[in-house]
Amino acid sequence: MKQRVLSALVISAIGVSVIIIGGIVLDIVLLLLATVGLFEFYSAFSKKGYSPFKIFSLVYIVIFALMLFFNGKSYMEIFVNTKKFGQINLFTPIFLLSTMVLLALLVFRFEKNNVLDAAITIFGGFYVVMLLSYFDKLRYISEDGGICLLFIAIGGAVMTDTFALFVGKAFGKKKLIPSVSPKKTVAGSIGGFLGSVIIISIAGAILYFTGFYTELAIYHYPVLGGITGITAQIGDLVASSIKRFTGVKDFGKLIPGHGGILDRVDSYIFSVPVVYYYLLIFGIGGV
Repeated sequence: MKQRVLSALVISAIGVSVIIIGGIVLDIVLLLLATVGLFEFYSAFSKKGYSPFKIFSLVYIVIFALMLFFNGKSYMEIFVNTKKFGQINLFTPIFLLSTMVLLALLVFRFEKNNVLDAAITIFGGFYVVMLLSYFDKLRYISEDGGICLLFIAIGGAVMTDTFALFVGKAFGKKKLIPSVSPKKTVAGSIGGFLGSVIIISIAGAILYFTGFYTELAIYHYPVLGGITGITAQIGDLVASSIKRFTGVKDFGKLIPGHGGILDRVDSYIFSVPVVYYYLLIFGIGGV
């Protein structure tokens, strides 16, 4: 437990610093997380006996780097301006051509790879890289409040995990989905949801009434707390289902007491994109 807490403190300090600094530092860290996360994802399925095309992780990382450089609204937007055709989206041709190459390889590697290997390869690119890309988009959704809003999305996920853990230990009897995650309980799930709503509401009130960030109306914060309280748990359960299917306890061993990168960010990569689009719907930002 001490090792887990110490690792969490170190990671939190680094994460907060990177988000505040932003810019190229944030981009490099996200690219590193995506690269390691993809390797962990493909390795988990390799242990199950599948053979995903790991070399294609480079394609998804390059697309991610282009998105960061050209500042698209999402992983699927890499806009460039041309004299002849005006603004075009590079994502579509890059992704289509790379997918066609991937599928064509099935013909030449028929005895070693199958369509499931290709499906896992493509799914990994979206599950890891596309979802991680929204950390950058939320960070810059608003010139004044992007940092606050990203902390809200991540903080809500952290509070969900924290309250779910302690409430589950104290009151949890009925298992939530034991076939996917044996330790999670209904009481823990409810506690995580309510904990996120309460803490994010308090944080929002502090931001609003101190004048630190007032672009977002105060009534949005309980909703954001509810969003993160739900999506963080879904993200955690999705990761658990993948690990149960592939037969791995953790995606990796990079972080002492926590496992791999995907073990640490599994809840964040679901909460951040949903918060981003919620804010866009209500006119916050406009990136």
